[in-house]
Amino acid sequence: MLVRDSVRMPDGCDTSGRGADRCGGRWCRAWWFGWDARRSSGRHRSRAAVIVNMGGDLVEVSKAVAADFTDWHDEQFAAMKYADRLLHFPDPRWRCAYLGKGEEKAAFCVCDHRQRVFVVEVIDERTYLNGRFVTGTYFLQRRVAGVTGVDFDGRALIGLRFTGLVKVREFVDGYEWARFQWRSDRRSWLDRPLTAFLQVVFGARYDAYQRRYRDVHERNVLFEVRTLSQPGVPGLVRDAAGRVRLVRIGLQPVDLR
Repeated sequence: MLVRDSVRMPDGCDTSGRGADRCGGRWCRAWWFGWDARRSSGRHRSRAAVIVNMGGDLVEVSKAVAADFTDWHDEQFAAMKYADRLLHFPDPRWRCAYLGKGEEKAAFCVCDHRQRVFVVEVIDERTYLNGRFVTGTYFLQRRVAGVTGVDFDGRALIGLRFTGLVKVREFVDGYEWARFQWRSDRRSWLDRPLTAFLQVVFGARYDAYQRRYRDVHERNVLFEVRTLSQPGVPGLVRDAAGRVRLVRIGLQPVDLR
């Protein structure tokens, strides 16, 4: 199944507040690849393995969990720099893909040396409204000198300017509230009835988010594709190899205020 994080790749993307994620371009994409049991910190965890497009290369990864972050990660974040719409790290094994930006932050998909993938948010505190990753996990928060006082686009007269605050959160595999996809590689006629069904199933929860938060819309609430061990509605998806997989589908807000 094609799985995607909460923000889009091309220019003009918006991941903050009103009009979040509005863009005519494609998503940063990853292909759902099956279930993989991996070892982390001496313990086994059942993880969903995905193949993520990292700068044009397809890389098999798994989603990072809190226990994956070590002193080595701290060293990489401390020395992190920004250039050419990418984050750069001292460890050459680390890779980065630009996801998108909004009025208050830019988001990047990062794959570390152990093929763990997570999202790094680099923030402009001048306009930051502290959007909530409801039910999701932020792993850490740091101040980074290499992204302090740095413009997202040095050619722009006004716009996003990083102030040094960095947040690291989990990568979300999913689709916007407006449209779920049955096939990973393209849209199909099944998408609309599946989306309608999921919107009925999760409608009460979506309404509850709208009552509690001011800025809830179809772009910042995702249908997340999960493992069978996680909560959600059982469902079938077709992966990149054409195999039909049984998964669970849950609701994941990404930037609520």
